[in-house]
Amino acid sequence: MVALRVSSGRFFTSRRHFYILQYHCIIMIVAEFSMVPMGSGTSAGDYVKAIHRLLDEAEMSFIPGPMSTAVEAKSLQELFDLMEKANDRLVQMGVKRIITSIRIDMRLDEEISMQSKLSRVRSDGS
Repeated sequence: MVALRVSSGRFFTSRRHFYILQYHCIIMIVAEFSMVPMGSGTSAGDYVKAIHRLLDEAEMSFIPGPMSTAVEAKSLQELFDLMEKANDRLVQMGVKRIITSIRIDMRLDEEISMQSKLSRVRSDGS
């Protein structure tokens, strides 16, 4: 169970409260994930390309990186559905074991995007 604190200072500690909360707040998610196909050799390029094709097919906004891929989602459900489809795609390619790592930035107070986060970091401070 995860405790979620909102600006009122009130804590919500149940899944039921979280789903009620999501209808009253802006929820924007930027996540970064990596998938490691175990036992499939030293090159993962074909697997990475397959996942990127899946993201294109799903019309998800994403930015590939050298060690992970960043993606935008409207909900945790959308994100985890995507992770399940990505795992399924690797299984279809013959992978027998997959290690998935996900980092999630979920904003409840304002809209964010991968581009807004990058612009903020790249700005010269003015």
